[in-house]
Amino acid sequence: ATAARKLRESRWIPGTWTTGYWDCCKPSCSWSGKGDVTQPSRSCDIYSGETLADANVMSVCQGGRSAMCADHTPRIINSTLSMGFAAAAVGGFHGLAGDSDCGRCFELKFTGEVHNNGNWGGSHPDLVGKTMV
Repeated sequence: ATAARKLRESRWIPGTWTTGYWDCCKPSCSWSGKGDVTQPSRSCDIYSGETLADANVMSVCQGGRSAMCADHTPRIINSTLSMGFAAAAVGGFHGLAGDSDCGRCFELKFTGEVHNNGNWGGSHPDLVGKTMV
């Protein structure tokens, strides 16, 4: 049997920032006990590329074998939409809490806005106005 989960109201949440890098570390949501999910997101063995069954294998960024899977790269759906995994700034007024948000689906809209404390941030001009789910 499957349980239906009530969806939250659909609205834009301003003030969050996503990262723009690929470091190959084990995804944060690949550790046990994160999010309202039946199992963590996959991570892969750095040497074989195979999916690891044990969610507790240490990240390559701490000297372990667990890394981001190569097939976790974003997928282009059309000229304005891609689907994939993202890391976002959490905490604060926007309601994102970090670990408990693992496994949730969000729509990100790429903008050219920069951080208030300097001239950094914002999307590459080719991404501005596009979305990622």
